Amino acid sequence: MSDKAQKNKQLVDDMYGGLNENKLGLMQDYWFEDMVWDGPAGIGTMNGIDQFENDYRDPFINAFPDKNAEDIVRIAEGDWVAGTGFQTTTFAQDWLGIPATNKPIKMRYMDFWRIEERDGERKLAENLVLIDILGVLEQAGYDVNNVLKFVGSKPPEFFDDIETTE
Repeated sequence: MSDKAQKNKQLVDDMYGGLNENKLGLMQDYWFEDMVWDGPAGIGTMNGIDQFENDYRDPFINAFPDKNAEDIVRIAEGDWVAGTGFQTTTFAQDWLGIPATNKPIKMRYMDFWRIEERDGERKLAENLVLIDILGVLEQAGYDVNNVLKFVGSKPPEFFDDIETTE
């Protein structure tokens, strides 16, 4: 493995240390201010560290306060590092409209991080993220097949009129 790839993997590993502390304000050490976090449907894209921290991480930390993420595979090539693994946690508060269970869950994810160097500083600039939200629903007690059949049986306009608490 090249020295650059090893340094990029180490940056991601260090960032995981901050993520797993489950508190806000630590990500500036690892991410550029104008970073882009491109999350799955239902969450969306976060533009900039402030939006990432306030609109994504804050509700996530509240919902999963004891979360610990651990890659089972992590590879690096050039400016990119990719990893997949599980976050083990307690589902303590509602998340994305899914009622909390106060039970342990194991959340599958996949990440692709792009690292840049600017003015001699190497940080994360972009993150393409997949989170197994259907797996969270299933662990929360939903029959995912029935959920998908219900959603698929309705036209998209059906969901436009549903009131949400947000």
